[in-house]
Amino acid sequence: MANKLSIVFFLLFVVNPFPFVEPKASEASATPFGKTLQKLEGVHKGQRVKGVGELRGFLQHFGYLRKGNSLNDSFDENVESALRHYQEFHHIPVSGEVDEETIKTMSLPRCGMPDIINDSNPNALSGAPENYSFFPGSPRWTKWGLSYAHSSSASFNIALNVVRQAKSRAFQTWAQATNSRFRFTENARPPADIVYGFHRGAHGDGLPFDGPGGVLAHAFAPENGRCHYDSDERWTTNGGGTDMETVAVHEIGHLLGLHHSNEPNAVMFPTIQGIRRFLAQDDINGIRALYGI
Repeated sequence: MANKLSIVFFLLFVVNPFPFVEPKASEASATPFGKTLQKLEGVHKGQRVKGVGELRGFLQHFGYLRKGNSLNDSFDENVESALRHYQEFHHIPVSGEVDEETIKTMSLPRCGMPDIINDSNPNALSGAPENYSFFPGSPRWTKWGLSYAHSSSASFNIALNVVRQAKSRAFQTWAQATNSRFRFTENARPPADIVYGFHRGAHGDGLPFDGPGGVLAHAFAPENGRCHYDSDERWTTNGGGTDMETVAVHEIGHLLGLHHSNEPNAVMFPTIQGIRRFLAQDDINGIRALYGI
């Protein structure tokens, strides 16, 4: 019997390089992933904790961890490196651990597009004044006059005329940044160069929404023209929810060819908090650099 116990001890604590750690008790959080992060507080390299696989998935989706890595619960050197990169990008202390500040930042509402992509602008994380980035290949529209229209597959809580007004203001914000070279015209319905709308869960583009909180919206590079908002959010233009115009300004930046910026004051910063309806100098520099203005 003693020999059998010795063998079990050896297999658990010697053969397995990632000892399983009992996660912390859950604390209040707005989203399921937020609750998982609360349980992971203090986790670091060399541990195996239930929920690290979800963290791996988050880091993969947003470009910090190479896709194809197993989504197991082992916190290995790849996860640590990806987490350090995430912390650096978001200007929080670089610890390589799931600490309080990282949990807070990862739990913020945000855009669903990745932060890091191949062939991005080398300004990112270089310490240069401009931190904007472009999509791979720097795609851009080949014309200045663009039409846009609404088409949704799910119901939403905000009046459509309020949405249309917010979208119109957001388009004009970017038009002004290009010295009015871009001209945006609303169509009553598709077809249009840009089609935006509200959708729920999986909606046919490979980027399913996650319910209230978490990912708010996403949009694609030129000249795709698709822009989607999560219908499960509480959309508003006067406080008390997710500001429609703020998110619209961010997503239009993607539609025009800008990717995420690691400048915290920029509209193109990936997390979206409160109301931010005006472009920062970094946003203006980015759109003008892309279109040679």
